[in-house]
Amino acid sequence: MKTFCIIFIFLLTPQLSFAAIKVGVWKENITPTSSELADSCMGGYGLPLTNPRCGVTETHDYLSVRALYMASQKTQLSMLVFDTTGIGDSIIHDIRQRVNELTDRLDTRNLVIVATHTHAGLDYQGIWGGVDKEYRNRIVDMAARSIIQAQSTAKVVKTFAAQTRVPVSNRRGWDVVDDSVTTLFFNNRKTNQPIATLVNLSAHPTILDGNNMQYSSDYIDSLRTNIERNRGGMTIFVNGILGDAQFNTSDRTFEKAEEVGNLAANAILESEKEKKKVRGSLDVSTISFNHAVTNTAMLQLQQNGVLDINLDDKKQVSVDLKYAHIGKDVSLLTFPGEALSRLGLPIKHEMDGKYKLFVGLANASYGYFIPSDEFGKIPGRNTEEMFSMDKYAADEIKQAIDLKLKKSNEPSSLGDGYSKGDH
Repeated sequence: MKTFCIIFIFLLTPQLSFAAIKVGVWKENITPTSSELADSCMGGYGLPLTNPRCGVTETHDYLSVRALYMASQKTQLSMLVFDTTGIGDSIIHDIRQRVNELTDRLDTRNLVIVATHTHAGLDYQGIWGGVDKEYRNRIVDMAARSIIQAQSTAKVVKTFAAQTRVPVSNRRGWDVVDDSVTTLFFNNRKTNQPIATLVNLSAHPTILDGNNMQYSSDYIDSLRTNIERNRGGMTIFVNGILGDAQFNTSDRTFEKAEEVGNLAANAILESEKEKKKVRGSLDVSTISFNHAVTNTAMLQLQQNGVLDINLDDKKQVSVDLKYAHIGKDVSLLTFPGEALSRLGLPIKHEMDGKYKLFVGLANASYGYFIPSDEFGKIPGRNTEEMFSMDKYAADEIKQAIDLKLKKSNEPSSLGDGYSKGDH
């Protein structure tokens, strides 16, 4: 009888059990059809509207949208991850609207739409020529249906986390960079079979350069394929603090991209041997960010209907960042662009728990976020400044995040080490 009581108490105590979370996944091929290729362009290289990579007809590896659905009690966190350079505001809006048309069971407030940032994907922002209108409508519908399918397949999981490192360097010359890889492993609680692997890694998917004329997810393809082949389930890659992070190589071939992806995948698979159980439930809160765009080039592109960003009458963008927890051990922050290391690393340091995921280009693609004391200070390099909406955007978004993190670290009546947020 005493043994029975101990077991009963163990099962009822959240901090002593696996996270009571459901997870579902789905994936679709979003490579353009032959009829959609003529009026579609690759993104990622060259100045706006000067890139010649339009009408590309070759595909090296198929592009995908991958859906990840997580839920705990009444709280949901969903992700749609596209193999593309960035995603325009109107596409993000239309996906949410389409989901709401199709179902009332999915919380689109906590639906996060992310770009992997491959520079061999299509231009969903309009900067480099955009995509075929029919293709755009098709991927909006496909994405909406994918996350609904992911929700329908959701199973109760055991959650594990692990960390490792990869050889990433800072391309702006600083001696700081996020070379960590944080991975969440979700296994079916009943069968222990893998359902999903969520990988967060900070490095530009630009092994392939602007001379490439084949669609590809770059090193991400072999990373995902390797993990799925060796582990099972679906692998979802989300980029991290990648604004100035890269794998060092002068070899810009598909063979090198495969080698880099396999290197990262093998490190992740090795880290699984030291994985830790994650206990607790899912919690999601919101950080609202508004900021005026002062970059005249970006304003001109937006006014000409080329750059897909929504501005109010004060020329401000508005976006919600999500700050999520799984118990005390895991935190996840979404970020609406490319954070540079000297911005993202201090933020990541203040996030809760041992395992921290910083997800870039999420719910918006507002270019580079550069600390004001670094803005324009790197001799011979201004690529990031050219694609930054404002010198002070990084400082202001950090203030907004810091305020949330400070509140999150305050003692809470929940006793979980963080305060309950908006749902």
